[in-house]
Amino acid sequence: MSTDKHHFIEQFSFQNIATIRDEGVALLDIFEENEDKVYGIDFLPKAMMNAYIYDSYFNVYYRSKQKEDIAAHKVYEERFLKVILTIMGYSHDTYVESDALLKKHGTDIVAIPADAMGTVHLAKPRKNWRYFHRRTRNEKPEKQIDLLPLFQQAFRDYTYVAIYLCDLQIILFFSDLYVVCLIENEESREFLEHICKTEGLYLRS
Repeated sequence: MSTDKHHFIEQFSFQNIATIRDEGVALLDIFEENEDKVYGIDFLPKAMMNAYIYDSYFNVYYRSKQKEDIAAHKVYEERFLKVILTIMGYSHDTYVESDALLKKHGTDIVAIPADAMGTVHLAKPRKNWRYFHRRTRNEKPEKQIDLLPLFQQAFRDYTYVAIYLCDLQIILFFSDLYVVCLIENEESREFLEHICKTEGLYLRS
């Protein structure tokens, strides 16, 4: 008997969010149907109209393989990583989805535990980023999900990541240095905006 991997989606109240369970319905389709609740995290306050200036100085693309672009990309990437991990740290009901998870974990959606008994810890020898363990009754706790390289792959346009923060009523989606956000309430929007400002990023509609 198959299980519903999107069972947690019932906690959200976005229009037609339940249809994400249907085959062929993409998460970004739901974003389009809730356009008034969609925001973007960017390193620019608004879309830049001067294409020459943007392409010459701001269009940083990791896969261009140019040293200058990679160096600039990593500077912005670190800011985005801090924002994503910070907002995740305030959620007690979080799910991460990515096709990159299938190979190592056999599923493209995993729940991120939030208990205080050692299953979430800081990995100081590796740049102080968070590491998470999945634990079930029949699984050894050594099986580890390392979110940092997963998120880096997405920011570098190698995969996608969707993050469902159920208790905060926020859904995040990214596959490059721009995070699309679906936010249900003003309190969560203001909180995420404050985190973005702290890291020198913008949350804009």
